[in-house]
Amino acid sequence: MGEQRQSKRLDPMSTRNTDWFWEEAAEGRLSIQKCTQCGHLHHPPRPVCPDCHCLELAPTQMSGRGTVYSRIQVHYPAPIGFDEPPVIALIDLEEGGVRLISNIVDATLDEIATDAPVVVDFEKTAKGKTLPVFRLASKGVGA
Repeated sequence: MGEQRQSKRLDPMSTRNTDWFWEEAAEGRLSIQKCTQCGHLHHPPRPVCPDCHCLELAPTQMSGRGTVYSRIQVHYPAPIGFDEPPVIALIDLEEGGVRLISNIVDATLDEIATDAPVVVDFEKTAKGKTLPVFRLASKGVGA
């Protein structure tokens, strides 16, 4: 993974159901919950499997690779903690069946095509928490 950049971004909201997700990110890992009973991968984190209602869920490390399903750039109202309007994308993870919302960094909206391959990277917030972000695979991590 690339060198973690410091940003002005605010810390994410953390709960007992999401603490593990942010701890994994702090270690440079993108992990998703997996049900120990039915094997279903899901995001965002929650206390129960949405398929079989099992309470036994475990973090499972993902490859960090995916494709852009859709993307937008937020201009108004101006998002707090960003120097420029951020690109927000819905990412289909390579492992299949899991989508997550994140930012695509170091690329303009016009450079990001639907189905563009992306890779995970990590950024620090203003207070030092770690967030997973994505960048175009063609630009590489840490570019």
